[in-house]
Amino acid sequence: MRALSSTVYAITLLLHRSAPIIAFSPSLHHKFYKSSPPTRFTHQRSRLDFSSDVSNDVQKPIDDFIASTLESLEAGTFEGFSLKGPPAPRKRKRKGGQTESDKQAIEERREKLRGKYKQITGRLVLLEARKKRKRTKSDSELYLQTTIKYHLATDVAKNWKVSVQGKENSEVASPREGRNEVELGLRQIFQAGEDGGNLSEWGAHNMDRLDIIGGQLVTSCGTYELQLQPKHKAIFKPTKKNGKGGAKTQAGESNLSHDRKKRAPLSPSSPFFQALGISNSDGKPTKGMASKLRQCQRFVEIVANLVDASPTTPSSVRVVDFGCGRGYLTFSLHSHLVAKFESMDVQTQGLDRRPKLIAEINGIARSLGDEYDGLNFIEGTIGETNVQFLDGNVLPGTSEGALKIVICLHACDTATDDALWFAICHNADLIITAPCCQHELRPQIDVHARENPNHPLGEMLRHSIYRERFTEMTTDALRATLLEIAGYESTNVFEFIGSEHTAKNSMITATKVKSSRSKKRQHAWLQERRSKLIELAQMYGIKRQRLATLMGESLGHDVTSSSTSSRTGMVPLN
Repeated sequence: MRALSSTVYAITLLLHRSAPIIAFSPSLHHKFYKSSPPTRFTHQRSRLDFSSDVSNDVQKPIDDFIASTLESLEAGTFEGFSLKGPPAPRKRKRKGGQTESDKQAIEERREKLRGKYKQITGRLVLLEARKKRKRTKSDSELYLQTTIKYHLATDVAKNWKVSVQGKENSEVASPREGRNEVELGLRQIFQAGEDGGNLSEWGAHNMDRLDIIGGQLVTSCGTYELQLQPKHKAIFKPTKKNGKGGAKTQAGESNLSHDRKKRAPLSPSSPFFQALGISNSDGKPTKGMASKLRQCQRFVEIVANLVDASPTTPSSVRVVDFGCGRGYLTFSLHSHLVAKFESMDVQTQGLDRRPKLIAEINGIARSLGDEYDGLNFIEGTIGETNVQFLDGNVLPGTSEGALKIVICLHACDTATDDALWFAICHNADLIITAPCCQHELRPQIDVHARENPNHPLGEMLRHSIYRERFTEMTTDALRATLLEIAGYESTNVFEFIGSEHTAKNSMITATKVKSSRSKKRQHAWLQERRSKLIELAQMYGIKRQRLATLMGESLGHDVTSSSTSSRTGMVPLN
């Protein structure tokens, strides 16, 4: 009999706890958006809040925040909310730098924060129903998507179903059910130390009763602030009124898409993308061209940032693209520059050795209208190109203030060096290159590794695959240093695009910068750069490199011709 009584009592308690009792006033819509914060809610405290150990001064603002969120969801005015936990410790600036004890103290504070809330954000999204095979827009359901970010732990995303007022659909949760699901999730956030529903993978060992120190609720009618700082009074109050007069937020007024659109410098449905077969009229990439579309967008993004950061104030723009191929990137960059410099003369020239291909892409450029009149493709190699193009003696309207851009992507072996030398000789403002097939140095590194078994990197250089990788890195590092010596002090080497798109994905960018150093300091800086160049070359046994030979720069051996070098180490440009 006692066992039966205990069982009945346990079942009753379980049912009692699983159904939170909340009684809202019939209409708080007009009260909620007054200048004063909502202070009177006719709801009973849910048994899920375990608030016996929390003072009413702290619990009441939490209850007000949750109730206000639910009311705005029901009224259709909800836009989003955010909650924040304790901030990460910051390094303090000190004379002489940080001591070891300072660093240790910061690490200890960071470790104490592990698993604690960092930031929590909520927004409305429309998700498709999973059960139905044939899905339409009417099958989408409204959810409150909450993203929980922790300190030094994995982020978590949760979707809480929300009812939509006025929607006649038997499968949609009722307002009471939808409201309870959201309320349950919100209350669990504030009880993470007692309820494991929102704990990170580190568990509750670092979680306190209240890890949230503040937050914000944004509606179409106003913004409300939640303050739970330990040393301040806990409050929930309005901070800003919006001028929408309490109007409901319609689905068309806010982005309810689960997948947010990425910002791209070019429209995927651009006419030239369609003419080249990259995308269709809807902006969708054609079969097998998705990676090429991403590559074009990424390339334009990189060059656009370089153009914005360039110290040159252009009166016109000149672009040369060596080895342009079918011109995917050439078309992309020209389209972007024409849109950016609307009133300027933008001329782009692409070079390739295949006459049939040149005729085809010239035909595409002419078919796209006046915007592409300045885009031309010519047959030839780097050595045969019209060197007058960048200097402005052929095309009218070019002046000394022209922004000169030289591009060379995936030119094999020393062709990249020839393109770099062309850019240096003609004082190009920007150089963008993606090297390919760095064969010139490989035999030299092979010989050096074989003749020096006790080399500091001997255990790596004895493997062929590592010698191949060292060849690529050494070649590009030498080129970057040589560009700095040539006056392109803002030089960077980085990954152009993911290796799943192309294995040759390293890119070198260089910006011509006028040095602000005195002659003495500039001379010392150049000597230091040349010293580093020689050290790198000697470490791998490099005796010759194409760009160094063209520039007359010594690699520490008597291979480069010194008869063509000027005092600065550069071959005379005239």
